[in-house]
Amino acid sequence: MLSFGSDESGVWWTFKLGSNILLKRFYFNRWEESFRVEYSSEGEFSVEIRPLISFRNHHDVIKAGAVPYSMRSMDLERVAIKCEPWPISLVMKLAGGGYKHESYWYYGFLYEEEAARGGNPVEDLYSPGAFTAKGRQVVFEAWVEPARRVKQTLKETPLSTYLAFNPNPLIVAGYYWFWDWCRDTMIVLPTLYSSTGDIQLVDAILERYFNSMRDGFLPTGFDEAGKPFYNSVDTSLWAAYAVYAICGQTSSTSLALKYKGKLEEVFESYKNGSMLGVKLVDGLVYHEAKGATWMDAYYEGVHYTPRNGFAVEVNALWLLLLKLLKSTTATTPELEQLQEEISEFKSSFNEHFPSAFGLYDTLRADLQPLDPHEIRPNMLFALSLHNDLVDGKTAIRVLESTRRELLTPYGLRTLNPSHPSYKPRYEGDRASRDAAYHNGTVWPWLLGAYVDGCLNYDKPSVESTRYVIAPLFTLAHSKNYIINEVFDGEPPHTPRGCVAQAWSTAELLRISEKLSHINTPQSH
Repeated sequence: MLSFGSDESGVWWTFKLGSNILLKRFYFNRWEESFRVEYSSEGEFSVEIRPLISFRNHHDVIKAGAVPYSMRSMDLERVAIKCEPWPISLVMKLAGGGYKHESYWYYGFLYEEEAARGGNPVEDLYSPGAFTAKGRQVVFEAWVEPARRVKQTLKETPLSTYLAFNPNPLIVAGYYWFWDWCRDTMIVLPTLYSSTGDIQLVDAILERYFNSMRDGFLPTGFDEAGKPFYNSVDTSLWAAYAVYAICGQTSSTSLALKYKGKLEEVFESYKNGSMLGVKLVDGLVYHEAKGATWMDAYYEGVHYTPRNGFAVEVNALWLLLLKLLKSTTATTPELEQLQEEISEFKSSFNEHFPSAFGLYDTLRADLQPLDPHEIRPNMLFALSLHNDLVDGKTAIRVLESTRRELLTPYGLRTLNPSHPSYKPRYEGDRASRDAAYHNGTVWPWLLGAYVDGCLNYDKPSVESTRYVIAPLFTLAHSKNYIINEVFDGEPPHTPRGCVAQAWSTAELLRISEKLSHINTPQSH
């Protein structure tokens, strides 16, 4: 191989074959389930292509003989392979070539990254036969039947990478290991709307989740059979955030009015007590489940970041729901009730959450801090979602401790380095990674809350923030904003986790657009 590269259309390789240079290009059609590989050279060449087939869920591996494959020749150039119980076939074609059925297994493929992550790293792959052709250009294609095509009417943006249709639109949280998660989706939706202007698209995504609401809770996600599951305290509140933010962009309450009944169901459920041990205490949201927020790492019976109690960002989101309901309420008794809820909430929040470094992350059932020594970025949502929740001095303490303990060139640490639970690297087996996931590992998406907090309470600091996070934006610009899920907590801040994470992309796009329109005075 001589070189490798990529452009907007796909990726390419060049190889030296005797006196000729062979160019190989790979194209993936994101509007349908198909891809194409082109081989070209100035001189004539022969090629044999032997596909290696898995036909599996992306979390699984297969072993020889364990999977029932069936073949069907469609013509001299095309062949289809099917695997039970999947209801689809993979069709392969080599234009101008021929196919010879000669099936056998290739054994013992070792996936080094999977081995490093503590997964099952060894797989056998099935080869049904070989395609052969000769010429100066050879094109191999593969696609799924029955075809599931999407109308090419959507505006292309970096977030298009994460859009999938099954058959309705959804947002893939991250590649390679995630599917669609409600929380991630709701955080991404405002930026998806601002970058596409497609209100029907975002409404279709919202509708899917709201239609799956149970007892005031939106699902955390859906299993492989499409069945919703519920184990998150904040998904319904992040949905309120998405509706609130999109209404702000459209200068209309129509979306909030459409889902007002669902949002009122959320309000009543949290107020009167519901699943996950959710209830209101002195106007604040309490929950009993240990892994019900976005910091939900759990493995083999261990919750690595238990936050049962009064979580700071959950409560900031609760206030946003109250404000959203108030904006859609016209009757005086309801307005008065919501205003009383808001006043009680603000009073209780400012009585119990403020600390020497800003705001406690989580309070116990007795309203004392769960851990008075931990500094976490969740406190920023009290500043980013509101400009009237905390006083200026508290806000400055939050921002200063964030800059001192959490801010890095690639995002925010999830825990202060001086804490005993701090993990500097996100690496190793599943248990090691989960222990580090929210205990020091850097998350780019959190920069959105930090920048919004600065703009609400400390605008002069934005310029210095631009300088600190410049490396991340340099990386983002070079990758069309396709950014990793996480980075190590310590230099060189190695990128880790999913190679493309939807909320990383969305929040960087959002704050990039916001900062581009802001002239800030110099910091002193």
